Amino acid sequence: MGFEGQVWRLVRREEEVGEIVIEEADFPWLRGRFVPGPGFAVVRPLFVRALALSEAEDWEAFDGAYQEIADTMSMVAPSGPVAEFLLHVQDDQAWFRWSDEPFEDEPFEGGRGEDGPFEGGRGEDGPFEGGRGDRAADRPDPSAGAAADLDPPVMTWERFWQLIEVLGGEDAVRTCERFEKACARLTEVLAGGSAGSIIGFGERLAEALHRLDRQDFGTLPVLGTEECGGSPLPQSDDGFLYARAAVVAAGRRTYEGVFGHPERFAPFTAHGCELLLHVHEEAFEQVTGTAWDRLTRYDYESCSNEDGWPALRG
Repeated sequence: MGFEGQVWRLVRREEEVGEIVIEEADFPWLRGRFVPGPGFAVVRPLFVRALALSEAEDWEAFDGAYQEIADTMSMVAPSGPVAEFLLHVQDDQAWFRWSDEPFEDEPFEGGRGEDGPFEGGRGEDGPFEGGRGDRAADRPDPSAGAAADLDPPVMTWERFWQLIEVLGGEDAVRTCERFEKACARLTEVLAGGSAGSIIGFGERLAEALHRLDRQDFGTLPVLGTEECGGSPLPQSDDGFLYARAAVVAAGRRTYEGVFGHPERFAPFTAHGCELLLHVHEEAFEQVTGTAWDRLTRYDYESCSNEDGWPALRG
């Protein structure tokens, strides 16, 4: 069922604060016309301050300001009250996201970072950089209407690594058959959750891969393979991406242990774990019935992380 035309209510101590007539659904956000009620005048300064802090990217102050909204008001969908919501109101417009279940942590936990509402911000390359590898052509084209969600659902790092553990650690990446079964298990687990949690997983995966996109890892030769003349075989752009996926799949301890130690990354150059890149996409399609057509905040294609490849900076 579509959301357009629905009326959502905002209440405070049983007093009507306002109604939102939904005009647009841009998952996970709903946007619409805000019709103030008798109780809006009292709380209007709260929304003005929260929006100003959000636009200023003062996230610590925003958390405190928005908490008063969350603590004193309730959002009521046509089907009844929702457990959690994040709402912005500006003049006669409102936009919000919601959850039918309480957030696993505080709504914004998981790292705001100095640059924005998620740890590390958006990355130096912005949301639409395509990287250099052949796979860049497979990423959604922003000119075709796809766009990075400006505030996608948050998944904490702790929860992300718990899900990665479903794969089975380093043993799972040693053979293609074993890893294929492991990815099938993870897809099934993800599909048992909400679309928002799947998106949150995809965002964290992209960020983890982006952080591994470094010159000291990407310039390593493929372990145990040589070119015809006997010289070391360099990693291809795609091969380097799949090696990074293997490091992530191996688990948190392995992932965190490779930074500053390229020799620990080297064994993974001989492993290709491309399937990990698609588990959330398959789960998303199972849950929503629609194909994954999203750009993540972090570009994970090889050589897209300028901080990791200083020699490529213009």
